[in-house]
Amino acid sequence: MRIVYYAHSVLSRGGDKMVIAHLRHLAESGHEVVLRVNALETVFPMSPSFVLERPLFPGKWGTLLSSLFEKQNADLVLATIVPTALLLWVRNRGRVVYFAQDDNETACNRLLKPLIRLLSFLVLRVCSLPTVAVSHVLASTFKKRFGTNCWVVENGISTDVFYPAPSSELITAKEGRKSVLVLSRKDPRKGFDLALKAIKQLPSYLREQVEIWTVDEKLDIPNIKHRNFGVVDEARMRVLFSSADVFLYPSWSEGFGLMVLEAFACGCPVVTTEAVGFVRNTNALVTRVGDVASLAEKLAVALTDPQTTSSLTQAGFELAQRYEITGASEQFEGIIKDILSCRTKAKRLTG
Repeated sequence: MRIVYYAHSVLSRGGDKMVIAHLRHLAESGHEVVLRVNALETVFPMSPSFVLERPLFPGKWGTLLSSLFEKQNADLVLATIVPTALLLWVRNRGRVVYFAQDDNETACNRLLKPLIRLLSFLVLRVCSLPTVAVSHVLASTFKKRFGTNCWVVENGISTDVFYPAPSSELITAKEGRKSVLVLSRKDPRKGFDLALKAIKQLPSYLREQVEIWTVDEKLDIPNIKHRNFGVVDEARMRVLFSSADVFLYPSWSEGFGLMVLEAFACGCPVVTTEAVGFVRNTNALVTRVGDVASLAEKLAVALTDPQTTSSLTQAGFELAQRYEITGASEQFEGIIKDILSCRTKAKRLTG
């Protein structure tokens, strides 16, 4: 089977990580895998058998135009963005699968939300594109909104990559302070602004004992000790999770919440929100979305109550072991084979 993954970019984001992991598995299973992207800038390991190609036109708009004007030479075309999925369907009917990483409406402003809602309606309801969602929560959202059913392949991790591995160098460098690990991304859905507000609401005596570790974009954090590690690969991320005292992840919206699962696997206590569908108060300190006061309160508990965090991290660690990426990738392969088989049978019946 020849599979084309069509997207503008492959970056160092959780959604890209899952796509690459599933495509690696497909390549290792003997399928021909083509990445048609304009920007390939990722720290995640690629398969040497991947075929790398560019769309017909460069740039973001070029990616969209190419999806409409250029027919894909593939048995199956995989898309992760609603507009791209719809345009690909126009030229490649019967061969496009929408791999939904999140609710695309949460990624745009109020002016664009009605447009994305319309495009999603066309993709999921009118065109009935086969859709694979990364969580049951996301699939439920699509069901309520559009009355359509999706396959669900929950994201996973490699427990050979994410496991407790604290760094004595990082721990020593803290000089007795507590480290709060935060994803510093400008994307407002990740709640970096909420993280800063929550840290500022800590009691003064506790705030003086804290230092912030950030990964991803370099953003300013005034009046508090701060260390930015930039964009890191999985091995470095494992060490950071394992060496931090708490992972603060106050997300507004999540398709899944992969970083929380990675933190669980590394034995790092987590403070997060109900946006992450698989967390419970038995494995993390969970708040309502946008509740800064509660985030500050839970963060203080994570920093000062080792008995509570020990219980939570044990439960989180056990949960992470059930989300092995190999099983998820095998499930993903089985679904796309079934989709292609059903479409082939339908063509034979109508042909």
